[in-house]
Amino acid sequence: MNPQAHPSPTGRFPLQRLAAAAALACGVLLTACGGSSDGTPTPTTTSLSQPDATADSANATSTGNDTASALDTVIDTTTALTQATAQAASATSERMHTLSAGPAAAGVTNVTVDCAGGGTATLSITGGTAASELNGQLDAGEHYSVSYAQCTGQAGYAQLNGSVEMDVTSADHATSPASLSVSLTVANLALSLPAGSATLNGTATVSRSVAEADGTTTTTSHVTVPSATLVTAFNARSGSFTLSDLDATRTLTSVAGIVTASQYAGHHTLSGSANGRTFSLNVATTGNTSYDATGALVSGTWTAVRPHATIATTLANGTVVMTVDDGNDGTIDHTWTFTAAQLNAAAG
Repeated sequence: MNPQAHPSPTGRFPLQRLAAAAALACGVLLTACGGSSDGTPTPTTTSLSQPDATADSANATSTGNDTASALDTVIDTTTALTQATAQAASATSERMHTLSAGPAAAGVTNVTVDCAGGGTATLSITGGTAASELNGQLDAGEHYSVSYAQCTGQAGYAQLNGSVEMDVTSADHATSPASLSVSLTVANLALSLPAGSATLNGTATVSRSVAEADGTTTTTSHVTVPSATLVTAFNARSGSFTLSDLDATRTLTSVAGIVTASQYAGHHTLSGSANGRTFSLNVATTGNTSYDATGALVSGTWTAVRPHATIATTLANGTVVMTVDDGNDGTIDHTWTFTAAQLNAAAG
């Protein structure tokens, strides 16, 4: 409204001036009017609440790491099963040889194996020779079909249920660090974690190197997931997500086979629903997020971008600092500080 204008004798603006004032206000307040200068509708920006922002941030960071962790666990557990199968076959062969019946050489087809940390798995190996399939390692050209039943590879590994089809595309066990590349299809693969469970369906590739020095093993995995679904049950809540375009690196440190810490860095797109809310996020870490021996998040920085808000989170020394840019206009509208426990409790 023009402060210099005078009302008409009736106490009202002339219709032309009222229309002009309305047009000017709409031009200045495009968001409120629901349009842009070219007539394109502009969504109304609403303020993101702290509980919703915290839930989005928690789900953003947990889904990427949990997916990479599940795939790493599949490879490690399947390797342990292959080694156990080879040892059992070797013992049988020795017994047969002692009985002068000749060595027992056969492939691995629907063999039930006891998992080192409890549970069982049914394993089939094809694509190699009888000897290579029983050498206790994953070799290029081999295909593994595995069904897990409450299977834990060894202490420090998460429990697995479900099935996987895995092709070994390359393997070099002779050099240091050793290297391995696989492609996987997982079906209802449930990973039991300290905070709950995550069930994965989809395809992925993993390329990894394994280096050993001074009693410490460092496993670095580059993980890509074009598309997958992830169903979680954390903190007495459930979530259903579609995860795509995941490209990440996960580094796992272990001593004497016991996991001591891990790190994760990467990006992915996440959409779905959790705790009665629906959302769509583009997620990326800044450097590494770090996890302790139990898989609990201990530090890191990451960003989750919604269509109309950007959530930036930093965790250090048990304290979370989270900022929100409502409208994605580069202006910080909220800054909240709270404990890591509150962040972890918001996942799911």
